[in-house]
Amino acid sequence: MNGNNFAQPNQLRSQPARSLLLRLFNDISSLVNQEYQLVRTELIEKRGAVTRTALSFGFAAALGLLALACLTAAIVSGLSVSLGFPLAALIVAVAYAVVAAILGLLVQRMIAKDAVFHTAGQLLPKGKPTTKTVEEQEADVIWTRKRIEETLTALERKSDIVQPLRDAAVGMGALGVAVTNIVREEAARTTKT
Repeated sequence: MNGNNFAQPNQLRSQPARSLLLRLFNDISSLVNQEYQLVRTELIEKRGAVTRTALSFGFAAALGLLALACLTAAIVSGLSVSLGFPLAALIVAVAYAVVAAILGLLVQRMIAKDAVFHTAGQLLPKGKPTTKTVEEQEADVIWTRKRIEETLTALERKSDIVQPLRDAAVGMGALGVAVTNIVREEAARTTKT
């Protein structure tokens, strides 16, 4: 969006109220869409960071498992001298099972506390993301907000908007009276029966 393309206040005031209301509706619709796209892009970027972190963690975990295997062999070898090989292997296996259970509970609690990425994944539709950066999208949002502000300022100074609003209010009031009368008549019929 071009941030330099703002209307002069007198230009807007000279437009009829209907075109200003149409412009306001279009700008608000555009703002909602832009805000959605901005949030979507931010979530996609966070998901990318999480993916990179998960890959790094997976590589570190693989190396850690290799180190753990070497450590296990050393511990079993050392204990087998005094206890025998089967008993030494059983002791190490039980110790690992206890540690694994404790770590499993801790991870489960951490995931339960922060289900943000699960929810964020559901918000993202399966589609092509926008090509704009977060900064460009933020600039679009600011530009649209400024357009809405100038349209509202022009509408505040309009004199030809009073009649359509009065007609709409009278029409809504008449509709409310008609609905109330229908409900009262129906209620009166049911109480008589």
